[in-house]
Amino acid sequence: MMLFILAAILGSVSRYLADFYLPRHGILLINILGSFVAGSVLTLATIFQFNEILVQAILGGFAGALTTYSTVAVIAAQQHLDGTGSAWKTWILHTGLSITACLCGLVLPVLVIP
Repeated sequence: MMLFILAAILGSVSRYLADFYLPRHGILLINILGSFVAGSVLTLATIFQFNEILVQAILGGFAGALTTYSTVAVIAAQQHLDGTGSAWKTWILHTGLSITACLCGLVLPVLVIP
């Protein structure tokens, strides 16, 4: 339980710092990174039979707290209301790149590990 909480704290603080220091692209980068981590951990856990508690801490705690789609919803709504961007493009960009990153995370360890 403590490992899960620590992983979630690390993920949420990382998300906050990325959004703070990279205000226009931080959340996008974080969602991509979190999705890649989730895919990679899932594959590596299957290959190496990681401890279930460790996998849950990384997937649910770290990657779950790192990624955010509620913030994407707020960004898309603000863009729509302000007329500063396309809400659809924002959703497609975040979702498409996050799915791609997760798939890369699922496949890449299999290609790298002999």
